[in-house]
Amino acid sequence: MLWRFLDTGLAAGDYNMALDAAIARGNFVAIPTLRFFRWQPFCISLGYHQDAGEVDLDKCRAAGFDVARRPTAGRAILHADELTYSVMIPAAHAWYEMLPLDLYKKISEALVGGLTLLGAPAKFAPGERMQQDGRPLRMSCFASAARNEVIAEGKKVVGSAQRRFREGVLQHGSIILHDGHEQLPDFLKGDALAIAMERSRLLEHTTTLARLCRRVITFSEAAHAIRRGFMETLGIELQDGAVQRNEHELAEAWRERYGILTNHLSEENLCESLALS
Repeated sequence: MLWRFLDTGLAAGDYNMALDAAIARGNFVAIPTLRFFRWQPFCISLGYHQDAGEVDLDKCRAAGFDVARRPTAGRAILHADELTYSVMIPAAHAWYEMLPLDLYKKISEALVGGLTLLGAPAKFAPGERMQQDGRPLRMSCFASAARNEVIAEGKKVVGSAQRRFREGVLQHGSIILHDGHEQLPDFLKGDALAIAMERSRLLEHTTTLARLCRRVITFSEAAHAIRRGFMETLGIELQDGAVQRNEHELAEAWRERYGILTNHLSEENLCESLALS
């Protein structure tokens, strides 16, 4: 089975989220896409329905961080020292018919396969503890693990979310390389006790590949392993590709939809980094 592989490098938060949505909904490519990317500058992303008032935008601005909205649900994430992945399945593809949890598990299996190649003891989470009203016990996505998310040594090392559109399915997530994500509570609004509790939960429930492997894991090393994990676990061929110009143009049109606080890359540098086709 043939998939397209993209490594789109560094981009602003609003563009990264708009591009995920554009690939998932544009239906410009008939085969699934696996994309790896990074964030410049670091970015706090919010779930699609999350109140932006939960984040202190003045502190984010002072730190030079972007703030963006994801096309998927969930809570706040600080994208710092990580490899971010996204999988887009077009509606015409057989995998679009999978139940959401089955597709989620299949992608998690590929992630576990890649992390194992790096030496991390990764496995599936049994599922997070919930409050009586059914809401997760956290302000940030990384503070607990949902069923079939990827954990190692009892802590979350990958956080993912999925959304099904009429045109296709999008699943994306963060593979934590180092500890930059732990700064998130510094940029959330709330009283001192709430922020302290959030910091404690984040430290208690997350880990990094560097800690698990007891060495520095570079983006390139992680990308090679995760790509191999997808190919070997799912039995797919990943063909190097480029963002199509119509995908890029749709993403540009949607940037305002996903941007909350943005320091834009120049258009020239953005196009160069994407190697548009």
